[in-house]
Amino acid sequence: MYILIAILSSICIGPLVWLTFNWLISFHSKKIPKIYAQNGFWYPLKYMLIRLMLWRRRRFNLLQQNKQEASGENAGYGVKSRNSPEEMDRVQELPESEKLAVDAVYFNAGNEDDVFFVAATARRQDNVVQTLLYVKLPGIGLLELPSLPDTWLVDKASDKAYTASGLTLTPISPMELWSLSYRGPLRKYGTKTMVNVEFDLSWKAKTDYFDFDTDLHPHTMADSIAREKWSREYFDTLQKYHQTHYEQFGEITGVVQVDGESDYPVKLQGVRDHSYGNIRDWKQFHRYAINYAYLEDGTALCVGAISMPISLSRFVIGYVLKPDGSKSPVSSSDFEFYDWGEDGNPPGELVINFVAGKDRYHLVCNVIESPIFYMGKEWDAKIHERFCSYLVNGKKGWGISEWDYRNYDGKEAEMKKLDSL
Repeated sequence: MYILIAILSSICIGPLVWLTFNWLISFHSKKIPKIYAQNGFWYPLKYMLIRLMLWRRRRFNLLQQNKQEASGENAGYGVKSRNSPEEMDRVQELPESEKLAVDAVYFNAGNEDDVFFVAATARRQDNVVQTLLYVKLPGIGLLELPSLPDTWLVDKASDKAYTASGLTLTPISPMELWSLSYRGPLRKYGTKTMVNVEFDLSWKAKTDYFDFDTDLHPHTMADSIAREKWSREYFDTLQKYHQTHYEQFGEITGVVQVDGESDYPVKLQGVRDHSYGNIRDWKQFHRYAINYAYLEDGTALCVGAISMPISLSRFVIGYVLKPDGSKSPVSSSDFEFYDWGEDGNPPGELVINFVAGKDRYHLVCNVIESPIFYMGKEWDAKIHERFCSYLVNGKKGWGISEWDYRNYDGKEAEMKKLDSL
């Protein structure tokens, strides 16, 4: 009996002591930009309520999945949006009533020889497809779509693939295989020189997928929501702006042909993601900083934070996927926006300490090259696509560190800055 009491005490009192400690020190935290919500007086109670809500929703999700009843109506925060990978990993229908609806896919990959690849499309209403493509090759350098840094394109919609401006991204086998192809001109970054490029590449999964609807650590979710000012309107907004998002690491192989003469075989590792939802408004993102790394031992990871003040002003995200197939969400991170690039200039070197599962990680990121592109018709978001080398707990790796800033100055001001360069 005494052993049982001791165990129950450790389970109940431990979290209570931790929450009380954080509650007390929150009143003495250093002054930071007002955009990022901090722990308030009611934080411990709010945190426990959200943890309970997430637990209940996860239980509901298991029942819903057993009955094949997922509809997307109440997705997120522990509940899946679809019943199966087949329903998730395909072109999604954009609801006509939602003018800001989105269905977006993104691929990035690299290797230890500083070869990199990034391709993405975001399907919107009225056949708008926000598109980017970067290919960095040895002896050639960085190539990009001629339309960049603007991503706002119009192209005929397809119900089987993501297509725009010669780029086609096609799901072949759910969560296993995609086809990536391109035919057309690419521009050498920083110049007006064009080259003709063709490729037919294959993306093949190396890990399980990580579903942000169900797989995020409950602590980071509860912590981010508990920091915010609560109201009925707040929780309505939280659900309204939710997007389903999942990520999976894989390998891209094939040959890139330049000017019909030079062939460049590629074998690259990196992440792909898929997002869909009723609203994606780039004006609502203040910042985000997300790091994707593939390590030499086959470990794949994501760690970062998102600031969307309308819902979650400081939201830690991430996971570690190990070669043995295990999947661990990030439970804590020392990354704070106000410490890194708050002036709009991302650092060339970044250091993050974080915890996933039972392991602690020390990540060092060094930027190799950092092209910029804009999202939104009026260039609402300015995104730095940073090709990087990584060192994580002594293991070498490579990947992308993507940093987004809200472009408060607008498109015209940004174009003037580009013209002056």
